[in-house]
Amino acid sequence: MPWRLPVADLDLHHRDLVLPAMCPSGVRIRVRTASTRLLLDAVSVQLQGGPVFEAWCDLSVDGELVRSTALGVAGVVFGGLPAEVKDIEIALPILPAVRLRGLRALDGETLLPLPDARPCWSVYGSSISHGFAATPTRTWPATAARLMGRNLTNLGYGGACLLDPLVGRMLANRPADFITLELGINVYNSAALRERTFLPAVHGLLAEIRSRQPEVPVTVLGPVFGGERETELTDGMSEAFGDLTLDQLREQLHDAVELHRKRGDTALTWIDGRDLCSAADAARGVLPDGLHPDAEHQQEMGRRYAVAEESCRRGIRQQTDEGSNAAQPIRIPDKPLT
Repeated sequence: MPWRLPVADLDLHHRDLVLPAMCPSGVRIRVRTASTRLLLDAVSVQLQGGPVFEAWCDLSVDGELVRSTALGVAGVVFGGLPAEVKDIEIALPILPAVRLRGLRALDGETLLPLPDARPCWSVYGSSISHGFAATPTRTWPATAARLMGRNLTNLGYGGACLLDPLVGRMLANRPADFITLELGINVYNSAALRERTFLPAVHGLLAEIRSRQPEVPVTVLGPVFGGERETELTDGMSEAFGDLTLDQLREQLHDAVELHRKRGDTALTWIDGRDLCSAADAARGVLPDGLHPDAEHQQEMGRRYAVAEESCRRGIRQQTDEGSNAAQPIRIPDKPLT
């Protein structure tokens, strides 16, 4: 069963973090094969007394998504595949957890492991990064990773992005070429951190990452538009001293990034989440539950993120007079991916 936390440390984590970490959002199986019929022998894990989720897998052939399929009680057969040698990637469900028993070619063809040599990208965040409302390859991190040519590790934990110190250690220890931290909305919804504790936790997370990976580009992504959360202090809970609105959380995150940059961390950048999902977007109905972008807008967020991060990196290159040696900017398609 794939885990998105170190298994040896599970007993050190709160149950509300362990549960979303069971879900394999962003986890992929990659093989090269000439097989025309593959069996993913797997079963979804439904917790006793918990909600029942339909587990959807995405199949891509040579980098192109060809189908989304529900995982049945005996796994799923992907048939009708091209007969020539091809690269296969199966993206496991966003939720629930999945137990894997094997991947087999039903026509006897060989399955060869297919390493992912693209630059590694770790994304830490909330349910919005976890990918609620989308299928595995249509979350905003998966969409952005495809556009930017990155090997994604999705560390979005639904309802549980609360800057846990052990998660910070994991992020620091996990080799990455890029790191993105989508922060704020779970802090607001749970009121787990307040004015006195939020910024110290942010500084601590950044310091932990920099202690192991001092030069890796890190992007702090502030909250997307949150409706009444922008100006109201609590989300259905009793107000307490030091509670922060979503707008205040966003402002503190921006100020933290600027402070670290002034202290010399020029590989740290800031993106306002409202650039990915704004009040105007919400007015068009892309937040059906008032919080989570729908499946179509998840893809649009990925497109916007790719553009925004490239713009940030281009600005850094210009400031450091490295533009002549910089890689060419990515080119984003005009139409959403289907």
